[in-house]
Amino acid sequence: PQFASVDRAQLETLAKHAEELDVPAGVELTHEGRHEGSVFIVVSGSIGIERGGRTVDTIGRGGFFGEIAAIDGGPRTATGFALEDTVVVAISPRQLNDVLDESSELRAMMMAAMEERLGRIDAEG
Repeated sequence: PQFASVDRAQLETLAKHAEELDVPAGVELTHEGRHEGSVFIVVSGSIGIERGGRTVDTIGRGGFFGEIAAIDGGPRTATGFALEDTVVVAISPRQLNDVLDESSELRAMMMAAMEERLGRIDAEG
């Protein structure tokens, strides 16, 4: 649903740079405080988002996470882990930013989602 407003050609460009991963339940994909890699889009399953040792969000099918560190170049703001066996698509920060530079719709959607998520997480913590 978050990608519904994005031009199909721009989504196809993003998909060209993606790698699909099967993630068993319990595996961490991002680690709070670390300077690390990819942005993830959930294809199936669900991801728990933990901050300061407390679960603050859940990302389901069609959602994404890891974009904050990819966009601002800083450390991860939270740990993301598979709540169940999950399939995600991984995109490197460089590839994401290259596509965002070409797509104002995708950039606007990701920035709005990022701001909403940070506001919700900060209100929790």
